[in-house]
Amino acid sequence: MPTDLFTLLLFTSLGLQRQIAPLTYPHFDMTDVVTFEFDDARLLTRRQRRAGAAWVTPTALPGQPLPLLIYLHGLNRDHIHHRWLHGSVWDMRTIVGPPAARGEIGPMAVAVPSTTGDDAQSSLTIYRTFDVAGFVEATAHALESQGMVIDRNRVIFVAHSASSCAERNGLFAGVGNRAVSTILNIDGCMNGRFGVLLGGAPAWQQVIVLYQDWMWARDYEGFVRMYTRHGQASGAAPSHRVLQRYEMRGIDVHNGIVPVAMREWLPRLVPPIVTAETSP
Repeated sequence: MPTDLFTLLLFTSLGLQRQIAPLTYPHFDMTDVVTFEFDDARLLTRRQRRAGAAWVTPTALPGQPLPLLIYLHGLNRDHIHHRWLHGSVWDMRTIVGPPAARGEIGPMAVAVPSTTGDDAQSSLTIYRTFDVAGFVEATAHALESQGMVIDRNRVIFVAHSASSCAERNGLFAGVGNRAVSTILNIDGCMNGRFGVLLGGAPAWQQVIVLYQDWMWARDYEGFVRMYTRHGQASGAAPSHRVLQRYEMRGIDVHNGIVPVAMREWLPRLVPPIVTAETSP
């Protein structure tokens, strides 16, 4: 039986008639997204509520432990609520959904803590003292209504752009944090100090730094030198200290690198589940 047909029949038999994620979503459509309160007073404007948003791939089954990808977005000068899960050209569902439907990655959950308030307007204040463990628990609780279970040993903490530009905020709240198994830094700030912090993460924690140098000038030399030096000193395996430059050109490669990086790395971080039906 073709794999796609088997999957469809399996979902139907279990009463899970959730649609496979489409390639695009109507603007501001939040189908299948669960929202929840999380540090709303700090993260959001006064008129907004429920900073947390989570979505699970249509391949996920109730009770199945799911890896969790937490995505911290960059500056939000337009105060867009639930960015990257709100139905626009940049939406995690259109990035993660298709490879999940094709069986290229395993079932997983994606959560985005939205920030729209004053803190979201500066790289120095965005995601101040972010409570990673608290957000993991809030996401797990929110998804319980769907019967979904988060695998707390497989939390991928992703930061894009300005959310990795202040050493006490955002991405760096995950460095050495036992709630985070993998740190994925996509096109963030780069200098010698950040190289020290990320390279010097505990050896058990996987750190992956991905960047492009077509736009947004940074201290690449200083970062690479210190990241490499402190990565070696940490005793981490080579697979736990990755640094990769993407050759990209275009008007908005700073955002465009996100789907490119996800398509390459998600199959490695969340590989397909091998069963009797899928094994050769």
